[in-house]
Amino acid sequence: MYTDESVPSEVLKQLIKAAHKAPTGSNTPYRRIMMVTDRKRLRLLKQLSPGILGQPTAAMVIYTDLKIAGEMGGIGEATSTLDAGAAAENACLVATSLGLGSCFTKSYSEAAVKELLGIPDGFRTEVILQLGYPSPTRPSPAKPRKGGRITELDKFGNVWN
Repeated sequence: MYTDESVPSEVLKQLIKAAHKAPTGSNTPYRRIMMVTDRKRLRLLKQLSPGILGQPTAAMVIYTDLKIAGEMGGIGEATSTLDAGAAAENACLVATSLGLGSCFTKSYSEAAVKELLGIPDGFRTEVILQLGYPSPTRPSPAKPRKGGRITELDKFGNVWN
């Protein structure tokens, strides 16, 4: 959940810079980033994305140029999703340090989002990162589930506390 306060362009540029610093397979330039700040377009994006629970005031769409990724013999197409996650995580870390809320979203209609944002064939969206100032009435973060956060040392079963 977010407030109605817009995120300043200077802050969004810091998030974009952080996302672009994330690695790509073989340092191939197949990743693209689109920042969405138009309120009408954000409302439409929410309608296409059941994973958007609040109303963010910005959204970072990370997408892949499949032609450039494919030039790596298909490896780039497979790794681009992982690389998009790294880019989104970089942006989330900076967002948190600047007092913003953020949330990954992958549950959306790919074709509808591409149409809404004018993304042509030959590109694949990887993740939408919701952004905004957190509402004081937002729900508490989910608690870790039992059996989660297990760390092992050197071999399976050697749980490291």
